[in-house]
Amino acid sequence: MKTPFNHKISYLLSLGIIVKLLVDTSSQLFNPFLTIIASGVGISAVSMGGIVGVRSLLGLSAPLIGSFSDRIGYRKVMQISLVITGAGLLIAGLSKNPLLFASGIILTGIGQTGFIPNIQAHVSSKLPYHRRAMGIGILEYSWALAGMVGLLAAGFLIEEFTWRTPFNILGVLLLISSILFYSLPESKLKKHEKSNLPLKERIMSFVHLGTKARSAWGTIILQCFTMFSIMHLMIIHGGWLVEEYNLSASALGTIALILGFTDLTASVTVSLFVDKIGKKKSVIIGLIGMIGGFLLLPVLNNGILPAVIGLIIPRTFFEFALVSNIALASEQVPDQRGKVLSLCSAAGLLGITAASVLGPLSYYNLGITGLALICLSSAVVALGVILIMVKE
Repeated sequence: MKTPFNHKISYLLSLGIIVKLLVDTSSQLFNPFLTIIASGVGISAVSMGGIVGVRSLLGLSAPLIGSFSDRIGYRKVMQISLVITGAGLLIAGLSKNPLLFASGIILTGIGQTGFIPNIQAHVSSKLPYHRRAMGIGILEYSWALAGMVGLLAAGFLIEEFTWRTPFNILGVLLLISSILFYSLPESKLKKHEKSNLPLKERIMSFVHLGTKARSAWGTIILQCFTMFSIMHLMIIHGGWLVEEYNLSASALGTIALILGFTDLTASVTVSLFVDKIGKKKSVIIGLIGMIGGFLLLPVLNNGILPAVIGLIIPRTFFEFALVSNIALASEQVPDQRGKVLSLCSAAGLLGITAASVLGPLSYYNLGITGLALICLSSAVVALGVILIMVKE
């Protein structure tokens, strides 16, 4: 029986999952523990949301990093990014004042921006399109495992030691991971000629995505609204559960485990079926499921068990939509794959930035009903974008 991947691809995916698990854990760390970390640093939850928002705003540099990686190679950029992320986490974990903490978190934003789209581009460059969703879906197991393993462990470490402990451990592990990436082969790079064009024309050339530009930009815009819709809820879901159900850090870690398991289920489903269903159709299914979940969330906010179910529904469908869209975007402009996926990452991080700032404000001013309505509106916009702009 013919296996879907050879041993080199299997090794790439295995290493990619492990290292991306660490990066994703550092990225998700604030979702359940934002109020706890904010208290430890000595600032308000809204201020901490602002710091996370600034971190995400650095994702706007992703297209420049992606264009650069198309020239020098994905592996080199990933290694540099892991060093930056690890250093930022250690600075935050060892900080003695809010300013130094914020500086470390902002530094992690630069590193995460460089690593995530480039590991996606590196995997995509090694796989044909008819197996792309399978490969990306497997790689994205890391996002789910971050909730199942990473955040559960973080909750235990925070409760047993201090909020600083997860930052310090993740920082050291990511610095070690940058060395392991030397074992990966570099992708074949397209030769780029030096440009002597004026700055304006060079900028226009940078944003031009060829004959499929409308569809490519559709996947990028879609990423922004999809990420905003879910992160507007997830950035403050820990604060919501603590506020209304008085949960501890370890209990929040357990809920992260449950959410991680649902993410893993969605990623496995993507890796098994999306190539057969079709990437665009799968994104549409995911967005419709998110909209239904946001409609149910206020109704289910009448006990800890239904509240968690209310989180699971949109989160599961989000993962399905997100991973399918990455696979869809990866083949829009194949010779500029790093740029397109980096633009997707930048757009997603722009959505996260807005959600990080607005999520806590929405919850404390409008409650869970107002929060859910804003999430729903963004998901509806994303659905309109894929129906009107995006082609398979």
